Amino acid sequence: MSLFNYQKNKKSTQGDYFARTILTGTRPVKVREEDVLKIPTVYAAVELITSSISQLPIYLYQEQSNHSVDRVQDERVDYLNHDANEVETGQTLKKKIVQDFLLRGRAYLYKKNGSLHHLSAKSMSEELYTEDNITVAHKRYQYSGLSSNVEIPSEQLIVIDSGTDGLLVNSDKLFNTALSQLKYEENLLSNGALPTGVLKAGTRLTEQAINRLRKGFDALYSGTENTGKTMILEDGLEFSKFSFSPDELSLHQSKSTITSEIARVFNVPESMLNSTANKYASLEHNNLQFLQNCIGPIITAIESALDKNYLQSGEKLLGYFFRFDTSELLRTTEAEKVKTVSQALEKGLISFNEARHRLDLQGIEEDYFVLGLGQVLKKVSDDSMLVLNIGEQIETKEKHNGEHSGITI
Repeated sequence: MSLFNYQKNKKSTQGDYFARTILTGTRPVKVREEDVLKIPTVYAAVELITSSISQLPIYLYQEQSNHSVDRVQDERVDYLNHDANEVETGQTLKKKIVQDFLLRGRAYLYKKNGSLHHLSAKSMSEELYTEDNITVAHKRYQYSGLSSNVEIPSEQLIVIDSGTDGLLVNSDKLFNTALSQLKYEENLLSNGALPTGVLKAGTRLTEQAINRLRKGFDALYSGTENTGKTMILEDGLEFSKFSFSPDELSLHQSKSTITSEIARVFNVPESMLNSTANKYASLEHNNLQFLQNCIGPIITAIESALDKNYLQSGEKLLGYFFRFDTSELLRTTEAEKVKTVSQALEKGLISFNEARHRLDLQGIEEDYFVLGLGQVLKKVSDDSMLVLNIGEQIETKEKHNGEHSGITI
């Protein structure tokens, strides 16, 4: 089946000149989202990613002609970070769209009276339209509302597209395997007789005797609550054990393999889901891998969607853009933090007060930069410099007193 049903209509009007398609833009899922989230590793991965991104603030910036960047105060930033609408916070909104992005490949935000509302991806459908049977010229969006389907204009939507069908489609076999393993372990623990085996009788038993024996044996020894009970056999009965331990059944190895595969499809460092798989001794390196390989592509997709559908055309020409502040994800230990800030201060990249603020300390009255020549302090307020090794003050501002101007020592 082709992507489009294309039929050129020579008498088409402005409101109806696209060819209808019978194929929606999303593929049906083969495993339910509710079931997948019952897998502990999947739930941990989704919670880790969604919580990490939802805590990151989004700001609006403008790039100036000299390539400097200024933060812009705008009410849209408040919707994204604080009150998204009357009932949802910005943190909740981001958490929901990231989960849809991961599991279903798309996330939808509805713009209504300036505020933002999350639309569940499982309730959305897309229809594609074309003019040339090659490119997509238009999309129609249908939302399954509380009582009926609602068509939503594309200009009122912010669509965050991963370019995939989501993990519910692309990794459905892995999730079904994990669910089957959980079900097997549940049945093994709740229904199996401990020890598990077969009862042998020296004489032929009637069906009534077999049923009575099975019922009594299950009542005494089946289930985890009966683990460790002493088994008593009579009338020539014998018990032959044929059960295997979890190690003999390779359950531990299988579970470890599935955990690794789930971490792989979510692009999460396995050490963040399994403490025995830690590859990085440094918390900073671990967070850096998480940011670059997992979080980075997701926040880039969200930023691109906001730039495309949440900015006006004039703002785009003026250099406006949305960006996440990812510094929260790169939190280090106290020793690593002090070392990083100290190096930036010694290189003259930040001032004393900027360094103190990064360490959550109160600023000093006079702010300085550290320069070369042993140690040189540059005063922020008037650009004067103090050479520490000679104890002299260097005035760099011009003094217009009618007699001289220039640098004085």
